[in-house]
Amino acid sequence: MKKNIVGLLVLAFISCNPVGENLGEVQLIQKGISSIEGLDLKEGDEIVFWTKLSTRKDSTFSKYKMRYSISQDDKIVKFDSLNIADGAHSINSKTTQEGITHSSAEGKDSIEYVKNWEFEIENNSFIVPKDGKYNFDFKLYLPEMDFFASNQSSASVIVRKR
Repeated sequence: MKKNIVGLLVLAFISCNPVGENLGEVQLIQKGISSIEGLDLKEGDEIVFWTKLSTRKDSTFSKYKMRYSISQDDKIVKFDSLNIADGAHSINSKTTQEGITHSSAEGKDSIEYVKNWEFEIENNSFIVPKDGKYNFDFKLYLPEMDFFASNQSSASVIVRKR
């Protein structure tokens, strides 16, 4: 009897995807709009936005926002913005260390060690109001300083259905 219960628990755990089904991923680009188009969704589906960030551990990415719009039949259903580093929880987090060699005029090299950080963070969710095909547009909003250019950072949006 215990084997059957354990087997059912293992099967339930394997079949359950706690972060949801991936519907699409798109890279956020500077001064441009990134889109995921034609997602066939049903009324009541919960759509969750995750931001996937890759940056130096010491960067100030927390100030960056993403504006997004969701449309169906060329009508905007939702328009909002969010801070790309704010969220309920994060997954797939890893830190790596990289050595960067700096050469000097005197011929002495020095090595700077920087920590790179990659993770996904759950940002926001959206409940689908009616059946149909939906388009998602995302735009990265950069405040006064551009960490993507200076720190070789990148961000993308993952759309998942929970």
